[in-house]
Amino acid sequence: MKETWFHHTDCTTQQAEDLVATYRARGVKVERSLNPDYITWTVSARLPEGNNPPRTSRVWQSKAWG
Repeated sequence: MKETWFHHTDCTTQQAEDLVATYRARGVKVERSLNPDYITWTVSARLPEGNNPPRTSRVWQSKAWG
């Protein structure tokens, strides 16, 4: 299965630590890097890519529309 990097940008230190802990508990390769502003973090996780495109939301579709 193909894997790609997913980036969580502009995270606080606490958010970055929580994301890293969550991904590592799931066995996902994860990296954390400090942004150029020296305040926020970017957390990158290598996640599997699905074979099928995402399903369209049926929330806003009426049965009358078909």
